[in-house]
Amino acid sequence: MPTNTRLKNLNEILCQRVTTKAMDEQAWPVPPQDPQLLDRIIAAAGEAPFHKPASRDLRKIDLPGIQPWRCYTLDARQCRKLRQHLLDAGDTTKIPKLLAVADYLIQATWLPNPKESPDETLFEPSIQNMEHIAGASAAIQNMLLAATALEIPNYWSSGGALRSPEVFELMGIPSSQVLLGSLFLFPKELSNATLKSGSLRPSRSPQTDWARSIEL
Repeated sequence: MPTNTRLKNLNEILCQRVTTKAMDEQAWPVPPQDPQLLDRIIAAAGEAPFHKPASRDLRKIDLPGIQPWRCYTLDARQCRKLRQHLLDAGDTTKIPKLLAVADYLIQATWLPNPKESPDETLFEPSIQNMEHIAGASAAIQNMLLAATALEIPNYWSSGGALRSPEVFELMGIPSSQVLLGSLFLFPKELSNATLKSGSLRPSRSPQTDWARSIEL
């Protein structure tokens, strides 16, 4: 494929990627699952760049990969179970409504370096931790683009109750990790769902407002 054609295809996917929040008060039936489809999306995360390996100590706690991010996945059946768990706990936010529709949920976390001393902060404000966050963010963007290329509606949520210690414990996610995003992957057919799109895309600034060339 010619380079300009490949770039055009990439630009189309970048522009097609939009926030889609699909919600319902009632849980949708569990559809047939496609593990290979989810694997293709997760595999895209593995191609993201990162600068430093995750801490050896943290890699001993759970999954051993050197990447400074982790992905924990739930299929539709597990999404419905998590929805009920949150409802039983009194959650009245949009999260249970999203879980009512989602085909998959990906809990994307990152691994901050162990702190030098205990305090109230979530992680040390270091350059290396900033690099870990950047790498994990690139992994999430790769998954969003992969889902978009597969025509799967998707939503990157900051997590709400899904970042709580209770949900981490329920899902077996180590407390040493920090949630960077809860990625909802929805069915392609959403005519019966309540849909909301991202609020900032229509008001994005033009490129000239955030990029300029430098002459030295």
